[in-house]
Amino acid sequence: MSVAAYQKANQNTENPRQTEYRAFAIFTRALEEAEAKGPVEVVKAVADNRQLWLTLQMDLASEDNKLPKELKAQLISISIWVNRYSAEALKGEASLEPLITVNKQIMEGLRGTSSSAEAEAPSPTA
Repeated sequence: MSVAAYQKANQNTENPRQTEYRAFAIFTRALEEAEAKGPVEVVKAVADNRQLWLTLQMDLASEDNKLPKELKAQLISISIWVNRYSAEALKGEASLEPLITVNKQIMEGLRGTSSSAEAEAPSPTA
């Protein structure tokens, strides 16, 4: 079995939570490595992360999403903050660290190692 075939088979057995965790891990790593690679990579990493959060926001707003309403509202609030903060980061006016921190907290919540990832996230007004 080739590596690509194994990876495809592995992805097909993921549950949605694992898929979300993997997506956050990929985009968080890109954010962590972006500043060392230069401004083009920073823009790409921030834009990709922003798209991840917009996709999550659309899913949370869907009637098909079965998360509790309070959790959905908190996550949507964080996604709105990520969108606004990303605009500042894209202009070079803000550090990437808060975006990385939020993503890692969400990953902890998806992994089940945090009692409440959204409660630990920075305030959307920060």
